[in-house]
Amino acid sequence: MISIVVPVLNEAPRLPAMFEMLDAQPGEKQIILADGGSTDETRGVAEGRALIVESEPGRARQMNAGAAHATSETILFLHCDTKLPPGALREIEDVMRAGDAAGGGFLHSFDRDDSFSRFISFSANTRAKMSKLFFGDQCIFIRREAFERMGGYADMPLFEDWDLSRRMRAFGRVAVIETPVVTSGRRIDLWGKPKCLVIWWGLSILFALGVSAERLARYYAHVRDA
Repeated sequence: MISIVVPVLNEAPRLPAMFEMLDAQPGEKQIILADGGSTDETRGVAEGRALIVESEPGRARQMNAGAAHATSETILFLHCDTKLPPGALREIEDVMRAGDAAGGGFLHSFDRDDSFSRFISFSANTRAKMSKLFFGDQCIFIRREAFERMGGYADMPLFEDWDLSRRMRAFGRVAVIETPVVTSGRRIDLWGKPKCLVIWWGLSILFALGVSAERLARYYAHVRDA
């Protein structure tokens, strides 16, 4: 069995498709919705289909709150606008059954095929293959024991997934599943390509150079709200 933690905030319109996708995945699963204070119909849509856990807003806090209720030995962190490929849970189980893996993530793709989207996915996949660093829309999974030993997600406003996957390496092999997940390109539509480059590339480079997530979060909020 795999425990699937989904951080949400006002995502009611996207939940039916997510639940349908998870229902089609073979294998036993526990679905945990970590709600950061939704004011729409998120909780009503999820009622009876997932364990709903209340949390303070903030993706790291929400995922930690959800993981605290996980009952399986493997935890998968899923964004509600990201679609797992068929058989993904079985692929995760195969990786974890080997015993030497602390966890891992998937390769990335968008729900569209244009040069900009392909470039962003290519850069994410190159990073994942070379350095085993993942962002949240690459569906990070981890052995629950390792997650607990490392103290879960750091309470960071940005790059909490990058930080977790980097720390994961101290607890075993980090696997890359090469069947790509498909994530929504809605932010490309919302922000536009220049702002996406600032967020996905510019801030990532600065973080890799040692600029703190707290400092970068101010720029992230500025660009996101622009």
